[in-house]
Amino acid sequence: MKKSLLALSIAILLLLTACTGTPAASAPPAAPAQPSAPADSEPSAPASGLAEVQEITIALSQELNSIDPAVAVDSNSSSAQNNIYEGLYRLDAQARPIPAGAKELPVISEDGLTYTIKLNENTQWSNGAKLTADDYIYAWTRAISADNAAENQQFFTYIANADEIISGEKDIQELGVRKIDDYTLEIVLRVPATYFTSLLVSTPFFPLNGEYVEAQGTAFGSDSDHAIYNGPFVLTEFAGPGIGADWTYVKNDTYWDKDNVILEKINIKVVKETATALNLFTVGEVDQIGIAGEYAQNEINNPAFVSANASTLAFLGYNHTSDLFKNKNAREAISLLIDRSAVATSLLGDGSAVATGITPNNVQANPTTGEDFAQTLGDYLFTDVARAKELWAQARTELGITEVKLDIISFDSDRMKTVGAYLQGLLEENLEGVSVNLNITPVSVFMENAKKQDFSLYLVTWGPDFSDATSLLELFESTSGNNWGVYSNPEFDAALHTANGEFATDAVKRFDQLQEAERIILEDVGVSPIFFQSSALLRNVKLKDIIYHTTYPIYDYKSAYLAD
Repeated sequence: MKKSLLALSIAILLLLTACTGTPAASAPPAAPAQPSAPADSEPSAPASGLAEVQEITIALSQELNSIDPAVAVDSNSSSAQNNIYEGLYRLDAQARPIPAGAKELPVISEDGLTYTIKLNENTQWSNGAKLTADDYIYAWTRAISADNAAENQQFFTYIANADEIISGEKDIQELGVRKIDDYTLEIVLRVPATYFTSLLVSTPFFPLNGEYVEAQGTAFGSDSDHAIYNGPFVLTEFAGPGIGADWTYVKNDTYWDKDNVILEKINIKVVKETATALNLFTVGEVDQIGIAGEYAQNEINNPAFVSANASTLAFLGYNHTSDLFKNKNAREAISLLIDRSAVATSLLGDGSAVATGITPNNVQANPTTGEDFAQTLGDYLFTDVARAKELWAQARTELGITEVKLDIISFDSDRMKTVGAYLQGLLEENLEGVSVNLNITPVSVFMENAKKQDFSLYLVTWGPDFSDATSLLELFESTSGNNWGVYSNPEFDAALHTANGEFATDAVKRFDQLQEAERIILEDVGVSPIFFQSSALLRNVKLKDIIYHTTYPIYDYKSAYLAD
């Protein structure tokens, strides 16, 4: 879900929680390294060979849930917003932040706390209004305010005074952001964060025109006619959040870099069933669809087949507010039943990999050896049906229960239906006295139920917002707005706070501490990782240069085009 579901694919996008540690009180830390901005960071459009009509149609299995940057957490909304809005920076094809709304990369103070950012003076809104530092400050203070965006407030906790504002101890005007002039923004952090520039790519940091938003009131973002845009495209034909209807992107003629946007129109069709989407692709009515399971296996030799490894975790979460799942034996029993290899290779068979932990492959590397975080964590996930039954029997005795009715909730996608049905059968077959209700709903309904803890277990996919284990681990911090299972472990919280506080400027110690935090939650069976999701597509072979990111936002159409 963070914004990531879809990866919700959630996003869900998405998301960062408070890190209340403080930097060491000794000498100032060294300034964090700044990412480079390569000249060839975006694909180059061909000088010739373009199709006469630059219009494509893409089938998605999920509706669009929000066009308000303050509240979007699922990956579908995150990807949509990345194409109709734009923040200070965009990710290039190599997932490096490059200037967009900003003129250049930040100037960072020696202590790593103060970021000075010059804005791109050519940016404007689709209604012709100039875009200035006020638009960023308005959007960020709106997003962090008590009445807005609980799920995304965590993005801002790196900024000075943000934690105190969220808790009500300080006024919103004390947020560590100020306008030096109309085109210069200053951000002061609470603690150094070497990845903060990459974080500024995220949707909650997108600007909003305060005058327009306030004039719209509650109608803002209610449909495509009640928003203005500053991205490569503008949105049309969007009926409203969570409505299972189609929408369209149209090239934005007021966009500062419009000369490098080739596609004139992108039609999005919401198609829930893969079989239906495949038929539409086969007859040429759509140019790209997502596939999984047997569909992916059957199409792997198709020239239109595209596969990429998304840094997306699929996991089973527990409702820790219930007596049943406050019991570790009950949680561990369920986790030990899951045959992760069978799920990834047989049940899905689309390139998805067995989950080895919470942090997927290729998210973070050891700063000394270069070894992958996920590959060096150790083994904490096993399958042992006999042991699972023993632990379940112990849990029933400890809790004094005989019959147990479980509700598993998930969102409407072929993958989630398949894995959800597998879990339903697995639990009913192996856990005495258990009956399972599987509740598959549209993403918007699923998220509402999840936020209210209206479930026994929830099955979801979530991808990181930036290349750091923190992006996923913070989902399960006790104060996180996206900690839907209300998992709370002081040892886990402390390890995460130490990694991003005391060790914020020591890359080696920080890496080790993040691994320790992950080990704590895995040993405690706070959640049960199942698989690392792949992304399998069928794409028109003439459709070129869609940028795919392993972190959110996933799809970027700015550089895409149809070849002749």
